[in-house]
Amino acid sequence: MTSDQAVAIRHRLFPCQVSSSRLPARAPTVILCSPLSFENAAQGLAQNLSEEGYEVILFHITSGHKSSQAENTDAVASVIVQTTCSQAGNGQGWNRYTVLVTIDLPAELSGLPSALHHAAGPQTGISAYVAYGCQDHRTANLLSSLPFPSTIHIAENAKDVMKAFVDEVEAGRLDSRALPFTPGLSKFDGALGPEEPLAVSVFTYANVSPTDSAKWACAFPFSSHTRDYAFSSGVEDADRSAGATSYSRTLSLLKKTVGPRFPLEQLWDQHTYFEFADRDSARTMATMVSQPYVNHVACLTGGAGAEELARFYEHHFTKVSPPDTKLIPISRTIGTDRIIDEMVFSCTHTTKLDYFLPGIEPTGKPLQIPMVGIVNLRGDKLAFESLYWDQSNALVQLGLLDPNTSATIPKTTLPITGHLVAQKILNPYGVPSNTLMPNWSDSADLPLPPPHEES
Repeated sequence: MTSDQAVAIRHRLFPCQVSSSRLPARAPTVILCSPLSFENAAQGLAQNLSEEGYEVILFHITSGHKSSQAENTDAVASVIVQTTCSQAGNGQGWNRYTVLVTIDLPAELSGLPSALHHAAGPQTGISAYVAYGCQDHRTANLLSSLPFPSTIHIAENAKDVMKAFVDEVEAGRLDSRALPFTPGLSKFDGALGPEEPLAVSVFTYANVSPTDSAKWACAFPFSSHTRDYAFSSGVEDADRSAGATSYSRTLSLLKKTVGPRFPLEQLWDQHTYFEFADRDSARTMATMVSQPYVNHVACLTGGAGAEELARFYEHHFTKVSPPDTKLIPISRTIGTDRIIDEMVFSCTHTTKLDYFLPGIEPTGKPLQIPMVGIVNLRGDKLAFESLYWDQSNALVQLGLLDPNTSATIPKTTLPITGHLVAQKILNPYGVPSNTLMPNWSDSADLPLPPPHEES
């Protein structure tokens, strides 16, 4: 506990969990300020960020009683700078790559980002700012004048705050791209040349509290560090959705401004090499965080945590794939912290595929299954993976499900099919659409809507 006349501050250091051998210099510093009432939840978020490659100092601030708001804010900034310089990087002083992240920053401390930047020294101060929640609509004006980029996460129903940002756009102080889609305000013009970062980016979240942002800011559902809070009583699906989405958007700003940025494609391809080519479960697990999560959605196989997942890979995955197994890439999307792979899984069903068709004996039949994999990487390690496919499609190909006879309702044909699903993915123009719609022909001669003229 550190205190003076103005403030009382508690802090805790979370060292960077990425090996120093993977970083060219000192890990970036994240100063994370959150309400004391969410201490445990914020610690989970700090642990997550440390696995991303950041040294995190978590502060819980109690405002003091200086004679003016400016004096109080300066006092808080001074204490944070002193603590950070003495604690971060084994006392190496202020890090040139430092980001401020606040959760429910009190209105009386709305000037903290600027004060902290100047207290640390404008040449090496704050590189970026992330705010969860905005308690004062006047903050919009302050943020638009900061000398570093910022990302703001607010509830969709924080009307006064959102109006203040709209006013900033209409006054010409903010780019319209800073805001979510706003009818009558958003523009869709293209840009040329190198991409220039926005000064401010505002993101909104539906069905979450506008005054208690910590509730959803810390509700990241895909981590062993945050799951206890994320799935605790009173935390809703909307909170977890906002927690997951805002986390990736926060990382987007952090990685662009201070790093660390890792070769996500190479890390993911290394993982699949160990899975399917090398078939080595230990090396596969070595590519993942300490407590990873894998879910094959269609049949609930995979595992949560190192022990369960190591058992899954060793005895039910890496050594059971048929020898002719291959993955045919269709598309790949690279995000800030994840990869989305669209692919076709191809094999002859000559082995018992526990991870794909649990309980089904080999049929000897060929399989081609379209899949979508969503892979999250935390720092230089895989953190979680969700793999989606249509299990009915697989069962039809194996002769275990029949669209004409498997329905429990008489005279019903199930809208499922077999090999055509993969063929339409591999050759989108070679397989006709809508053949499973019995009434498709009914609309053949019906009128179409007139073309909409773009304004």
